Amino acid sequence: MFKKYLWALWIGGLVTGVFGAEPRSNPPAESADAVGRASAESDLGSATNTIPPWRDLKRWSFQAGVGFITGSTIDEVATFQSELGKGDAHGQIYLMQVSYKAAELKPELFGRRFAVDVELPLVLGVVDEHGHKSFMQYSGGVTLRWKTLPWNRWLYTNFETGIGLTYSQHVLAAERERHPDRERSHLEIYWPVQLMVAHPRYREHQLVLFLHHHSGGGIFHTGGANTLGVAYRYVPGE
Repeated sequence: MFKKYLWALWIGGLVTGVFGAEPRSNPPAESADAVGRASAESDLGSATNTIPPWRDLKRWSFQAGVGFITGSTIDEVATFQSELGKGDAHGQIYLMQVSYKAAELKPELFGRRFAVDVELPLVLGVVDEHGHKSFMQYSGGVTLRWKTLPWNRWLYTNFETGIGLTYSQHVLAAERERHPDRERSHLEIYWPVQLMVAHPRYREHQLVLFLHHHSGGGIFHTGGANTLGVAYRYVPGE
């Protein structure tokens, strides 16, 4: 079932990206003088730019929010039958994220171009369960952020998903209750799914709705936990 959701997300993003992408247009021919000036400016820029690219603030984004731990499987979340955890499994995860834009892709499909950012998020979480003292959770991975959607001129929208790893100081109570007779690993697969929206004139200030899925993936163990939440994201480069 997990693979079906991955395929559905990919196909949905592909379709909306194709219809929302800008048609490719051939650039106008440049004169010899213009080409010469551009070459000179490029050489000058290369000579004077001593700041490493990774230090440019426009390559970074910052996010803070809260997620609510559910007592539901990924299937139940996907079919809108999710419920919050109860008893000791009830709680929140306070999340702080820093993400680095490693690459900006502009692939072409069916004569249209669309924008996809490759990002490397690092996520620090403070887990506050009712049955535990607060403990730490660390996540990191690689994500693709799809930025070309047909309604962006009215509501700027990004869709992000990817894969990574999560390490928790303690196993979540929601996992222990659902799988009481199974060994649980502190290391799990991390699958974030995030929807970002913003006013078109203030794209750098984004409201985020997210699902963070943590599971063994059949590698570390079977089963996992899901967190639904909301966050604020600041993207200086938008």
